[in-house]
Amino acid sequence: MLSTLLSPLGLSRSLKRSPSLPKLSTKPWKAVCEMEATKQLSFDFLTKKPYAPPSWASHLSPIPSHVFSLAHVPTPIHKWNLPNLPKNTQLWIKRDDLSGMQMSGNKVRKLEFLMADAVAQGSDCIITIGGIQSNHCRATAVAAKYLNLDCYLILRTSKVLVDKDPGLTGNLLVERLIGAQIELVSKEEYAKLGSVTLTNLLKERLLKEGRRPYVIPVGGSNSLGTW
Repeated sequence: MLSTLLSPLGLSRSLKRSPSLPKLSTKPWKAVCEMEATKQLSFDFLTKKPYAPPSWASHLSPIPSHVFSLAHVPTPIHKWNLPNLPKNTQLWIKRDDLSGMQMSGNKVRKLEFLMADAVAQGSDCIITIGGIQSNHCRATAVAAKYLNLDCYLILRTSKVLVDKDPGLTGNLLVERLIGAQIELVSKEEYAKLGSVTLTNLLKERLLKEGRRPYVIPVGGSNSLGTW
C-alpha cells in the first residue's frame, strides 16, 4: 500500500507502508509488561519527575524540566580483566545492557528526556527513523507503548526490499508485536531526501489527520536527548 505525503514545498512523494500482517496476540506482550513493571516498582517505573542536572552540567541550557523513569539506573561498572594489557592500564565496562529488558542499552537514557517532552507537549504519537533493525527505533516503540502513545517508524532498507513485507526478525518482531506503524524507505531515497525531510513529510500527513505527532531524530540525538 502506498501512502502519499505532501512536503512543505508542495512536492509529493511516497513512503512504502509495511503490508498488513495477520493480527498478533498482545497477551504475551501484556504479560511481559506486567512482569517488567512489577520488577521495576523499586525505582518508580514510568514516573515523571522533575529533573535537576548534576553540578558539573548545571551551567548548560536549556535544562530539561522533567524526566521519565524508564530504565534501571544507575547501571553497574565492572572491571574487565584482559591479558596482555599495557602496564598500569585498566578496562572498565559500563553495563547499560542491564538498563531494562525491552529498552536495554544507552538508547533508553535519551528517551527518558524525549518522552517526557512529548507528553508535556500533549503529543498523541511519536515519529522516529532509522535502519531496518534499529535498536533506537525498537526502544522508542516500546517506550511509546508504555506511555500509551502510538508510534510511527520510518525504516531504511534496500531498494529490492522496500516493496516487500519486512518480516518478523530481530527488532521488527518487537515493533510489530506492540503495534508500531512501519513505513519503509529505500537507502537511495533516504540519502537523497535525508531523515529530517522524511520525518517532516510523515508529520505533515499526521497533522492533517488530526494527530499531534512528536518527532524524535535519528538515534534520539539532539540537545534534549543528550542529557
